[in-house]
Amino acid sequence: MKHRKRRIETIRVGNAAVKIYRRTRAVDGNRYPTFEVCDYTGGRRRLRSFADHQAAQREARRIAGLLAKGDAVAAALSGQEAASFARCLELLRAVGAPPELACARYAEAVGVLGNGSLLSAAARFYLERHPTTLPQITLAEAAAEMIELRRQAQASGPYLTDLRCRIGPFTKAFPVHPASVTTAHCQRYLDGLKGAGSTKNATRQVLWRLFAHCESRGYIPRGSNPVAETQRFNGPHEMAIEVWTPAEMAKLLAHATPDFLPSLAIGGFAGLRTSEILALDWRDVRLAERTIKVTHRKARCAGTRLAPITDNLAKWLSPLVKESGPVWPTGQTWRERARKISVAQNATAEAAGLLPWRHNSLRHSFCTYRAAATKNVPQVALEAGNSAATIFSQYRALATEAEGEAWFSIMPRDSAARAQRVPRMAKA
Repeated sequence: MKHRKRRIETIRVGNAAVKIYRRTRAVDGNRYPTFEVCDYTGGRRRLRSFADHQAAQREARRIAGLLAKGDAVAAALSGQEAASFARCLELLRAVGAPPELACARYAEAVGVLGNGSLLSAAARFYLERHPTTLPQITLAEAAAEMIELRRQAQASGPYLTDLRCRIGPFTKAFPVHPASVTTAHCQRYLDGLKGAGSTKNATRQVLWRLFAHCESRGYIPRGSNPVAETQRFNGPHEMAIEVWTPAEMAKLLAHATPDFLPSLAIGGFAGLRTSEILALDWRDVRLAERTIKVTHRKARCAGTRLAPITDNLAKWLSPLVKESGPVWPTGQTWRERARKISVAQNATAEAAGLLPWRHNSLRHSFCTYRAAATKNVPQVALEAGNSAATIFSQYRALATEAEGEAWFSIMPRDSAARAQRVPRMAKA
């Protein structure tokens, strides 16, 4: 054949020329023709071998064509490399990215991750957590949605008010998508709150519920609640427990207004929290059964409890009890009612010459004197809606048995004496 006589063959495209050398190689005693394409595009001479003359010519024309266009880098690609590049172009065509941009982005991502195999995992992680890929909603909108759902579930007014008071400042501080809020953001916010550790813990719990709501609605990925890893504020009580003495309680009862007297007596002799008194209805005050029903919607703690109506409390409530209606009758909204009862507390303390009013003193007094009088910590825990550990650690041994009996012996005098607002203390 003609090509066997030609030792050197030149393939030209424009001004570019690529040579093909015909050689003969011996393998196991047999001689075979080989065609070598001369390639200088890589910066030095390189020979590419082909057993087929036509394949060598096609490669030489490809190289010459690329050289003629001035693309030496592309010309340096082998046939296998060219096929790989074509496949890359096909893949990129599906996403509409040019090869140089795709390579630049890939190189940058590998530089950040340190490993190209992590790129897909990093992309999935980003899609799961980045706000632009999640339902578009602000933290304030998610909070409003949660509170509305609680309202529809017939949550109590005090509970809803507490949610708004604790969540409102937080959503104003972070007017962003819920997924944009980090654990560091939450921790700094909690650290900056004023008040006792218990107050910060209560706010922390409410914020946890807010982000748990966001998780359940798909606003943030599962397992990404930013409040979960924040610090709990466990420490000693910033304020020492303060109680009224039996003599001081008698003075308070003597100077209480008719509207405030039931709340004062129930707080001191049944141990209800102020928030529970604000939500209490006369229908739950069961004098015949000697109990006050405090349901889970009216209490800060879970579950319903029965607070006791002691003998002296029954005497105070008998002339004042009603069939129904709020025990604390003043105010419309929860905030207004809370403010009004605080005013009544301070006014009563002032009239009795006992200013200032002692924080949570009625409940503290009940727990203290009830534990002293009964010497039964589990019973007091059930009556107060608290844990036995709390009663034991905070209220045990703060008063003597005689003081406990004196507290629950404070009785109203007859109607004439009551008109003069002078209660008496029965002898123990």
